[in-house]
Order: sequence, then C-alpha cells, then structure tokens
Amino acid sequence: MKKIFKVNLYFLVILIIEILAPLLLRPFYIKIGLLDTRLILLFNHIILFLLPAIIYLLLTKSSFKETLKLNKLELKNILLIILLAFIVQPIMTFFSLISTFFFNNEIGAFITEITSTPYILLLALVALLPAITEEITIRGIVLSGYDDKNKYVAAIITGLFFGILHLDPQQFLYATVLGFIMALAVRITNSIFASMIIHFIVNGTSVTMAKIANYVTKALSVSNETTELTLKNISYSEKITLVIIYGSIAIIFAAISFAIIYALEKINNKKKVEDVGISTAICNNKNERIINIPFILSIILYIVIMIRTV
Repeated sequence: MKKIFKVNLYFLVILIIEILAPLLLRPFYIKIGLLDTRLILLFNHIILFLLPAIIYLLLTKSSFKETLKLNKLELKNILLIILLAFIVQPIMTFFSLISTFFFNNEIGAFITEITSTPYILLLALVALLPAITEEITIRGIVLSGYDDKNKYVAAIITGLFFGILHLDPQQFLYATVLGFIMALAVRITNSIFASMIIHFIVNGTSVTMAKIANYVTKALSVSNETTELTLKNISYSEKITLVIIYGSIAIIFAAISFAIIYALEKINNKKKVEDVGISTAICNNKNERIINIPFILSIILYIVIMIRTV
C-alpha cells in the first residue's frame, strides 16, 4: 500500500471513529457513571487519537521516531516557533470572526462551560492534551505520508485535514490555516515539537483569555453570551467594518508570520543534505496521487456531516 493512500485511509478511519464515537461511547460512559465533561474529554482524546496512532504504527511496523518526527529542536528554532505561535493568533481571530457570522461558536461555549476548572488543569485538558494527540494524528502520522511531496502541498492537504478533524464549521477556516502553518513548521524543522509548541500556545492563549473573561464577566455581572449575540445581530455595514479592520491586522501579521517561517528555513538549510537522503529513499512514491478514494470519501463525509449538523 502506497504511503499517501495509507495515511489518507488512516485519516478516513479516524474521521469515521470520531463521528461514531458519541453514539458508541456515551452509553458506555453513562453505564460506568462517567459524567464529568473534563474526564470525557480526556478519555475521548486517548481513545480517538492515541490508541489508533499506536495501533497504526505497530501494524505498519513504522518507526515511532521517524514517522512522528520526534527530533530535538535547537534553541533558535524554539524561540522563533514561540514567536510564530503568538504572531499567528490575529490571523486565527480574523478567520474565526468570519465563521462566527455564520455558525455558532460551540468550542467557545464548551470552554465557557468548564472555565470553573482550576487554570492548570484547564490548560492541560484544552491546550496540552490536543497538542499531543491531534499533533500525533495530523502532523505526525498523516504528514509523514507526504514526506516526498512539496512542503506547501503537504501543508495545504494536512491543513485541510486538520480543519475537517474538528468536525465544526465554525472552527474549519482558522483550523485549516493554523494547520497549514504548523505543517510548514514541522517540515522545515523536521520536528513535531514545533507544531506541538504552536498548538499548545494557541490553545493556551484561548484558555487564558477565557479565564480572564470569566473573572471580568463575574465581576461586572455580564453574560458570557453577549459578545457572540452581538456578532450575530450586528448590521451588514458593521460586519464589513469589522472584516476590514480584522482583515488588515491579519494581513500584517501574516506577512510577519511568513518572515518568521523564512527565518526558520534559513536556520534549517544546513540539514538539506539529510533531506536529500530521505527524498532519495522515498523517490518511488514521488508521483503518487494525493486525491484518491480515501481523500474523496473524507471530504464527502465531512460535507454530509456538516450539512446535517447545520
């Protein structure tokens, strides 16, 4: 089985499991008396992402280190990655804003629901956990199938898969863009820790802002729903104004983001000799098609689920 077909099939299986999980796991959780949303989140990530990844690596006899790119990051890389993680956030805000005009912010509602959780635990559940499980799935296993493809092509495809993985129309746009940037960071540094750091910081920032908002709204006795309701009900001209303002900011930060990515490339150019060795070993897969049956089925399945959800 060819590499791209194999990882696309893996993603399709993960997507099916993710869709069926609520139907299969909820009755089991109820039966064993597991009702805490936070514990359910933990077990879901382990069952949906970690276990399938381990099974895949064992069945395909793949190297954990090579497939997942468990390579150390140099200090210069780490500092640039941390900077990139903060710089991309206005870009994410812009795409999230666009989506919020059309779809409910379910993840925002979920975080609001669990904001009473102690900060460190909340950070572990919402930032650290996905930064491990989702990264192993997308920037680990799936991206490894695209090692012989141009890094931008690989980043676009895995970014799309990352958007689909969330099964949420409101998250799709910004998750796809973030997935694209994180995939580039991994391909350039040859380390999954690059995307794990970005993922953790982005989610951690959201958690921190939610905590601060929770304290402020409690102090001022303001409903947490006010902001979202305002976004849904504002006039067309106000929406256009918001889009222009946030869009302009996003363009500036996008330029800075790609400057940082360019700096990462310059630092990591020394490793190109090793990359040539890798590409020679996998040159037989160079012409493999990206758009195959698992890829098409994943797209169709996502569209069907989103239409039914909306």
